[in-house]
Amino acid sequence: MARITTRERWAFVPYVIEDRGEQNVPLIYLKTARWRTVRGSTGYFVNIPTRPDQYYPVEFNHSYLCWCEITWNAPEAVWNVVRPAGPDYRCDIFEDEIQTSGNVRAIDGQPPLAPRTPAPSTDSREEEGEQGSDQSEDTVESGQPGNTTEEEGLADLAESIHINPPEMATMTEPPQIETINEQTGHRVRRIINVVDEEASMQRAAGPDRPDPPSRGPEQLPELPPIQLPQDDRSNARPP
Repeated sequence: MARITTRERWAFVPYVIEDRGEQNVPLIYLKTARWRTVRGSTGYFVNIPTRPDQYYPVEFNHSYLCWCEITWNAPEAVWNVVRPAGPDYRCDIFEDEIQTSGNVRAIDGQPPLAPRTPAPSTDSREEEGEQGSDQSEDTVESGQPGNTTEEEGLADLAESIHINPPEMATMTEPPQIETINEQTGHRVRRIINVVDEEASMQRAAGPDRPDPPSRGPEQLPELPPIQLPQDDRSNARPP
């Protein structure tokens, strides 16, 4: 049974891109393309020794999982995506090689994932505990006297010293999501504006509440007149 490639499944239509994509292609789709700088352009290239220029630029379309041939359009200062990469580029991706986004594993240009360290088994921990108890027993049985006065002094000195660790400001990276540009086929990263997202969710969750009616200027209560002592003396009658 013949294997079908993504190039054969794609009803390709030429398009243009202003900038070349990033170094973020999964290694299982890399094929013969390599990230390098050739003639002042940085991106993915394929080495074809049988052709005059040897290195030819290619671009990976993340929407269709297919490599494409591109050419520089100097008058318009854009890249023309002319066709899917042909068989001589040796970049064909077969349908049975396609993986879901969570199973593509290593990405080109990113450090490899660190292997997980296995947890120590119960037997090893028990052996370490027995060895520690044996050593402590040997120390007790040896009966060698220690300088208890000096040790107690050092212990008291250590307890009296309090070192406050410096406060370090925690820096958190803004949340990001990866999306695929449907027009260029590039995978791009976008920073989420958490404040705007929460505000939009609150507006969508419930109806807008009208502003409370205006009550006008606040009026203070009237106070009784204040009577001073001199007022009482002026109103008093002589005996």
